[in-house]
Amino acid sequence: MEKPERLLYIYTRFLNGKTLNKEALAEALNVNLRTIQRDISDLNHFIYEDAEWQGLGGTIIYDKNIEQHRLKIDKYKFESNRLLNLVFRMKTLTPIIHEDTYNLIRGLNANINMAEKMLSNKLLNQFKLNKVKVESQLIFKIQIAIENYEFISLSINNQQQIKVIPIYTRYYDRHHWFTYYYHGEITCVNLANVRDVTPLNDQFHLDIINKIEPVKLHFSTSIWNEIHKQFIVAQTQNVENGVIANIIISQQECLQLAYKYASEITILKPQIYVDAFKTKLKQLFNKYH
Repeated sequence: MEKPERLLYIYTRFLNGKTLNKEALAEALNVNLRTIQRDISDLNHFIYEDAEWQGLGGTIIYDKNIEQHRLKIDKYKFESNRLLNLVFRMKTLTPIIHEDTYNLIRGLNANINMAEKMLSNKLLNQFKLNKVKVESQLIFKIQIAIENYEFISLSINNQQQIKVIPIYTRYYDRHHWFTYYYHGEITCVNLANVRDVTPLNDQFHLDIINKIEPVKLHFSTSIWNEIHKQFIVAQTQNVENGVIANIIISQQECLQLAYKYASEITILKPQIYVDAFKTKLKQLFNKYH
């Protein structure tokens, strides 16, 4: 590899937030260590002279903690942090993003300044990439059906197709879940177990959703503000120590929420959900006796 291509190869990887080992780099580029050291020195000189880097204190350093070279920025200057806010928000919701989402954000990075680009790329590299398109395609078809009030033909692995009313999709416990209404019951299924969904040219009336018996829960104010947009909320009542809300939710999700946020969410009705949660707690308690 000629020097211009070699410098671009190294520089691009540093810009993307990667750390590089000189020995591995020399082997990959089929040059000696002295050549790699000169390349790094040339890149540092370029960064020092380039107007794009002025005021940022950028330099390629050897990090003794990881025994590799990395690009260090002393001062991050942000002109517009909307893209960074999006990536930060995504990190609070999921450790996994689809490869298409990753590539989209990388493309948007081209329109932001050097400091934002560096930090955005570092954050993106912390996500685990999902390269399987099946789940994203399923979610897309489900959301279209929800918007158009259309029934869905649902094919779950090793089961017959069923005609259901789609309610919502949601990410929790490191999986995407689909919540639907079938034969008078709210149910959810892991999308990893769904073979296919097909929106039908058959619309349901919104009154059906309104007639579903909601679950009454008590939320602390902080947790309510965090999660209420994930569900269909039928009714709310502000109380002294939080919010009492009637929401459309499956029993499985309800128990999962109450268990995960035990100090902030309390199941009030129906009693069958309350009893199921008590049983779950007793089973957990009995493991320690």
